Amino acid sequence: MSGCTGASTQPDGPEQSGPSGPRTARDRGGAGASCSEIHQLVRRVQRGYTGRGSPDVSLIPRAPNYIGTADMPAHSGPWDYLAEVPLVLYGPGHIRARGAVERRATMADLAPTQARLIGFRAWPHRDGRVLWDALTKHSPAPPRAVVTIVWDGGGDNALEEHPGSWPYLRRLSERGTSFQQMTIGSSPSVTPPVHTTLGTGAWPATHGIPALKVRTKDNRYVDPFEGLDPGRIRVGTLADLYDAAEDNRPVTAAFGAIDWHLGMIGQGSGWPGGDRDPVVLLKYLADTLSNEAIYTLPAIEDPAALSRYTNALDARDGELDLKWRGHDLEDETVRYASPAHVAYQQHLIERFITATDLGEDPVPDLLYVNFKMSDDAGHSWGMTSPETADALSAQDRALRRLVRTLNRTVGRKQWALMITADHGQMPYPHESGGWAIAGSELQADANAALDHTDNGVDLVEFVKSAGMYVRRDDLTPNGLALDDLARWAYGYRAEDNLRGGGRIPDSYDGDPGDRLFDAALAGRRLAAARCRP
Repeated sequence: MSGCTGASTQPDGPEQSGPSGPRTARDRGGAGASCSEIHQLVRRVQRGYTGRGSPDVSLIPRAPNYIGTADMPAHSGPWDYLAEVPLVLYGPGHIRARGAVERRATMADLAPTQARLIGFRAWPHRDGRVLWDALTKHSPAPPRAVVTIVWDGGGDNALEEHPGSWPYLRRLSERGTSFQQMTIGSSPSVTPPVHTTLGTGAWPATHGIPALKVRTKDNRYVDPFEGLDPGRIRVGTLADLYDAAEDNRPVTAAFGAIDWHLGMIGQGSGWPGGDRDPVVLLKYLADTLSNEAIYTLPAIEDPAALSRYTNALDARDGELDLKWRGHDLEDETVRYASPAHVAYQQHLIERFITATDLGEDPVPDLLYVNFKMSDDAGHSWGMTSPETADALSAQDRALRRLVRTLNRTVGRKQWALMITADHGQMPYPHESGGWAIAGSELQADANAALDHTDNGVDLVEFVKSAGMYVRRDDLTPNGLALDDLARWAYGYRAEDNLRGGGRIPDSYDGDPGDRLFDAALAGRRLAAARCRP
């Protein structure tokens, strides 16, 4: 893992290497980011900018502030404590046993490294690079299976908050190669764009998936994978390109929870020359689904097993009361974020591996897996909660089971494994001292200050965690450019964001007159910042 997180923002990518300086667990307010730090934060935002689908004005709050609510912190932003994630590669015979290496890596590096592992020479040049430090030089044959695991919300700050919850991941990091300076590399630090970067080896600016929602040409704001449709991805994933190039002989498969995870696998038979790859999404009600127009859905459900895992979790405290840490296990949303659901998912993954014949012939196969429970536990009870520790522990046990399964089904020294996370977790404001910036108040204030037309249309339509969505056709009637909105937002202060009659929270580690943002971008261009990087 890459150590503690904090304000020191290290450059992403291959141009430099070497150990990072000391970092603290959480950023606080104060003077804000330095000029060099702003440069890196802006760079991550620019990599995530897709054009119309992204905010017109991207905002970089002064850490640890964020745009969102105090009771459910939004893990969206370019800061190290959200961007730094683990990356562990393990696979005897294919992955070098180097332990911790002080090399930079990003999420865009996974696809080209996987392509190299499986011997796919036709991989196009994109944003990522091959992580040669991890690969053996003279493997007699490629692995029969390359499996990629994402611990959703399992970034470095979450792991370091619960250091006793992942002993097996730590063991694999010591016996394989662990990149100590791994970041997701772009912003927003949310599931859809990061998983698509993993699958494509490209930044959102290239692959086109910007955030949780995307703005369409007809001005709608929709899920980028609406209808379980990955068609908005602008480029092929490794699975798309490799499967088609090999006449669909490989197994290219995915096991996730929600449509946002489809960015790892790609378009199935919707890609030219592709076929219906096996894809399973395990929902919170424990049912499975897929888009069977372009994927296949193996029959792997086993409700009796879920009952067994739920009953075993219930019994841990010595009472059979359908409670886990005081939460009702009959509530599907509770069970979904619990160790019982983790164990059930791992059980189904093992059935999935058998059903798809993963690794059964010399043609290398690809499997992508997301464990969502660590993220859901963090959203429900907070990053520092014992529930999040339990979810991480359960995922660590599942990882051990997966390695045993691969040894049994694929064969020892016949597979390689990559474990990472899509983002860290945002602490509650009362833990970090930050300000939860009310987006609706920011929107109202921006329109009151800048929208002087009487056309019944708001200039600023929405404020989301990454920034402002603007009616561009309303700029000229107001005599404005996007830069004007960005400069106005940069001057926005904590006291401005108070709703009528509100007061500064006692937990806020700052002053009422503090600027809430370190920088603002108009489109892809930096328009306002404390200093120009």
